[in-house]
Amino acid sequence: MTKRVLVLNPYLPTLGGGEKHMGYLCKFIESYYEDVTIDIMVHNYNNVNIHSIDYPTINDLEERFGIRLEKTKILKMDLPPANTLTSHYKNKRYIERITKKYDLFINFMFLSKHVGKAEKNIYFCMFPPQKYKFSKFPQNIIGSSLDFQFKNSYDYFITNSLFTNHWQQHYWDTGKKNKPIYPPVFSETEMVKADLSKKENVILSVGRFFVGAHNKKQDTLVDFFIANHTMFEGWELHLVGALSNNPHDVDYVKSIKNKIKDYPVHLHINIPLVEVDELYSKAKLFWHATGLDEESDMFPDKMEHFGITTVEAMSNGVVPIVINKGGQTEIVNHRKDGFLWNSREELLEYSLELISDSNKREILALQAIERAEFFSVENFYKHNEEIFNAL
Repeated sequence: MTKRVLVLNPYLPTLGGGEKHMGYLCKFIESYYEDVTIDIMVHNYNNVNIHSIDYPTINDLEERFGIRLEKTKILKMDLPPANTLTSHYKNKRYIERITKKYDLFINFMFLSKHVGKAEKNIYFCMFPPQKYKFSKFPQNIIGSSLDFQFKNSYDYFITNSLFTNHWQQHYWDTGKKNKPIYPPVFSETEMVKADLSKKENVILSVGRFFVGAHNKKQDTLVDFFIANHTMFEGWELHLVGALSNNPHDVDYVKSIKNKIKDYPVHLHINIPLVEVDELYSKAKLFWHATGLDEESDMFPDKMEHFGITTVEAMSNGVVPIVINKGGQTEIVNHRKDGFLWNSREELLEYSLELISDSNKREILALQAIERAEFFSVENFYKHNEEIFNAL
């Protein structure tokens, strides 16, 4: 009998690290079940037009991340605008009723609190939502009931890092249901064979362009590079990432373009995977600043919850110089396979240290490649198989 699986992810148009993670999960499910169909449910979240000609398809997902999916399709749901709390709640209940039709529901929606009503339910947690603020409801008992339903409807909460796992437990006390599994980055058989002799004086930063939440602080990195451009003479900064048609995000990129006109800073927006790989192969240093100028304990959601692009860079022999916050600290071992910085002064210090000492940079690059192998697709599949066997 065909196993029916529903994956909820209305953020598909971002085609970022989360979508790569989801794509490999779908690939795993296709191989785990002999007979299965997978629907990726999307809807017009944030007023995105799901019927637009440029809305991503399964082919777009495959081409962006190099993943071949044969039993997965996109399920588009038209929902009325959720302009009020009541309309938001109605849409939520509507989606939850749809989950009843499936054998397995996987909630892959960032900060979602949809209740899973399939036979089995798994929440893939990029970062946990907080409990309802009961004051928004006529009676406290309503919010409390919604929290109870959400927490108890899932068989497992799969967190993408120990950092995320800590906050999942802190907010929800889900105990043994919590299972941290690092996202997949590369197959062991497809690990890039980096040629360090072909590296150029390129500093690379990869992450989608957006404002709010755990944004990648590309504008701050540009300001930093420009402020210190005399110390980076002969070097270029390249920023790579996906950009949606959200007006706020588009304006954000326009503001960056206005800053970089007279400097060796280059933007690569929505470029094909082959071009991203080419930039990885050229770059010597990798910068990441998500969470800069944010208070980690007060706003943990503004940190990088894992850091797929950091691992991608390391696998290509690009030495990471990343902020000492969030999931990045679980990837990079300071001064062994990269650097973790706490201030702009340290970011400058570590960057110039590697720029001036190519031997040290190459040693760290080789150790970064070795470290990246830990975050393989095979390890991801192995840990997911343990979860699916227990369902």
